[in-house]
Amino acid sequence: MPAIWIVVVCVAASTVGLLASIAIGAAIFFTCRKKKMQDSIKNGDVELQQLNLSIRTMSDKKVSYDGSQYAFDDPISDITTPHKMVLENYTFEELQKATDCFNLSNLIESTVFHGRLKGKNLAIKSCTSENLASIDFNLFHDRTYHHPNIIRMLGTCETEGSDSFIVLEFAKNGSLKDWIHGGLAIKSHFIASCDCFLTWNQRVKICLDVAVALQYIHHIMSPGYVHRNLKSRNVFLDEEFNAKIGNFGMAKCVNVGGDQGQEFYPGHPAGWNKGYLAPEYVNEGMITPGIDIFAYGMILLEILSGKAPITASDDVGEVKFVKLSDEIKHVLGSEDAGRLKEWMDSSLGENYSFDAAMVLANVARSCVEDEPLSRPNAGEIVEKLLRLVEEVPQIGDKFTCESSCKPLVK
Repeated sequence: MPAIWIVVVCVAASTVGLLASIAIGAAIFFTCRKKKMQDSIKNGDVELQQLNLSIRTMSDKKVSYDGSQYAFDDPISDITTPHKMVLENYTFEELQKATDCFNLSNLIESTVFHGRLKGKNLAIKSCTSENLASIDFNLFHDRTYHHPNIIRMLGTCETEGSDSFIVLEFAKNGSLKDWIHGGLAIKSHFIASCDCFLTWNQRVKICLDVAVALQYIHHIMSPGYVHRNLKSRNVFLDEEFNAKIGNFGMAKCVNVGGDQGQEFYPGHPAGWNKGYLAPEYVNEGMITPGIDIFAYGMILLEILSGKAPITASDDVGEVKFVKLSDEIKHVLGSEDAGRLKEWMDSSLGENYSFDAAMVLANVARSCVEDEPLSRPNAGEIVEKLLRLVEEVPQIGDKFTCESSCKPLVK
């Protein structure tokens, strides 16, 4: 064989050997790298694992109702992690500064002042030290209390004198009573004109918000509670007209548990309009979630009619008091559909859905039944109202449209 061919064969063999060595080395390298990656995944990157766990936990903690926008944290889904809400301890000097020495221009109503501290709006309520001591603060330290349809308690201020203070979330549009019935607050703080009123869509949204709050405190909080002080004065509206229940925990909320969910309490809570009181509470002092449902039914009737829970009428020189709960029974008991139209709030005009009004009137009628067992529970009410929102066309382009005029917000 010529020498040249020997050289060619040697070079070719060397090249093949080199390429084979490279291939083997690469295979070993990628095999080791893959094993290292698998080990890393198996052993776990701590931060990645924590992130995944956090996402799964947050997802599992959501409770939704028929796919609606109403979703809340489940209070018992993550018992290993503490969720304590810290209440602020305000000084009297801080509250003086926030309210400009409790200037009457900041008076919202009765003993409640608007204040501003550290760039935050506050509602500051004066109360006796005895009333402050009667509040169940365990409700407010627990994260389960924090709900978008419940006014938050932010803190307290105890003084050496007889007066103390409760500091609450500020509702920029006042109370539902302000908008339906008018009053001092409606003229001086929240509404520029007394001709302002809630639109139909806003009223339906408020009905749903309050029902959702009741469902939360009756059925989702553990243990569940009865509010006992539900009325239009204690339903507040934020800047977007979302409804929030106020005075939660301030009428000595009663545990739903115990003897078949029934508790008894001597006397009536101070300040309650008798029109909101369920018969079993008036006659026997019985406290169950049903008394909140009765009061909720009265609020629905106020929203629909624009009337107070009890009105006075002059019948041949004799003053008689008429309850809305009795009125709606006569209205719906009539075969004349026009009776309901006549009974509806005249400020709405024709700008509402009559079918939706009929549904809400019947829901209210069932809530104010004399027999507690005949009333729906809060969960059933939420389901009915969600179906109402989905099935009945709303007036206007958006469900939560603007009110008839802008609120006057400080």
